[in-house]
Amino acid sequence: MKKLILIIALILSVSIAAQKNVKIELPESYELGNIILALTEYGQTDPYDVQKIPPYYDEIMTYFKPVKDHPLLQKVNYSRSDWKKFLGFRTDFYAFSFDEKGILKRDYPFNSFGPKEVDENIELINDFVKKSNYRAFFKDHQQFYNTLINNYKEYYYINDTYAFLDKIVGKVTAENTKNYVIAISPLVGGQNCHRDINSSLTVDFPDIGEDLIRGNLKNNIARRILDNHTVFSEIDHGYVNPISDQYSKEITAAFNLNNWDKKSGYPGISSFNEYMTWAVYDLFIREKFPKEKTDSLSMIYHKVNIRRGFIAQNLFSEKVIELYKKNKSLEKLYTPLLQWTKKIGPKISQPSVLDANNSDFEKADLNNMVLRFTEPMKKTSTLQLRLFEYIDKKQTSNTIIVVKNPVWSKDGKEVKFKLDTSYKNFELRFYVYNSMSGFYSQNGILLNPDNFLLLTQ
Repeated sequence: MKKLILIIALILSVSIAAQKNVKIELPESYELGNIILALTEYGQTDPYDVQKIPPYYDEIMTYFKPVKDHPLLQKVNYSRSDWKKFLGFRTDFYAFSFDEKGILKRDYPFNSFGPKEVDENIELINDFVKKSNYRAFFKDHQQFYNTLINNYKEYYYINDTYAFLDKIVGKVTAENTKNYVIAISPLVGGQNCHRDINSSLTVDFPDIGEDLIRGNLKNNIARRILDNHTVFSEIDHGYVNPISDQYSKEITAAFNLNNWDKKSGYPGISSFNEYMTWAVYDLFIREKFPKEKTDSLSMIYHKVNIRRGFIAQNLFSEKVIELYKKNKSLEKLYTPLLQWTKKIGPKISQPSVLDANNSDFEKADLNNMVLRFTEPMKKTSTLQLRLFEYIDKKQTSNTIIVVKNPVWSKDGKEVKFKLDTSYKNFELRFYVYNSMSGFYSQNGILLNPDNFLLLTQ
């Protein structure tokens, strides 16, 4: 019995040691950057990069209304094409803090994406802080911030995440022995990142889920699992990347970007690491939540990744899952996995709809719709489509419809069906991100998610 107790104590001490450096923060300077971006025209109109969850977002809009015309807000009014400036402005605020006089000062030489937007606008930022009385706003919301910080680890299964990664890696890497911070804000809506601040500190900058912001901690397990991916996929880079570095030559030889990657922007081994971190996420949720429909949850993010340019994420994850069943060590999966990527790579191609991406509305016979594809597709018994109505040449409402019993050609390169809709002018799309259904090639690759047809009846 004593021996058993000792073993348990040792296991617990190892687990705690692996997690003791994890700290959740909502820094005053970082939140300043997020609020500034939320107040810009882009921040208010873009549906993705800034979360607009009440009542916090509404309180920001009301409190800072007197400074809505401050010149800083025009100066940092970035766009989606300026994502490096937008994300750099937000993330670089972590390197700053307020001095005793309430002026922002640099604590680290850290620069996240190249552009030094905070440094170049520091005088305007300090002027904004003073004229808006930002620090009083932050102080008044301290209880709300503390609640988010205190609930974060439980909501996002942080301890479970580390326990799983420690188990499958089986050793401590140089990266995950650093001090590790998760910097959060209820305003971050996308573009998560993982950055080394210096040689001893690593910080993740993820978004946080609406349920956490609203305090719904116990309900909707599926939603919590999906939200977990935002931080899990950053944490496990600290485990995956060091292993991949040991196999860099093998990855370069076996993982051809021309086959696997469609303009993701991730070069070489970084593209492989994205594939691998998401596959490890699939392993985690399957093992942690055996009673949940994790296949459908995985598929949602497979589709997200496919749209990011990782066009065979579903195939990659399926292979990792298959190999993991035989050997629970992540590092020992690399050799057989890379043998497979080299073999399967030349067979990977992303199918498209012929005559897609029309620039003008074309007359359609809804009783005899025909889609033609660049390669043979899987002959599904139903088709899931998304229709976007256009009125006065502007996109308005949209709806998802399911077509039953389509007629496929023998070779799978053509499908005929009847389309029932009241829309006169509409955009027909084939990508439904939150569904397991979809148009897949016979090799298992999802149809180009950016394909669409402009139609009129």
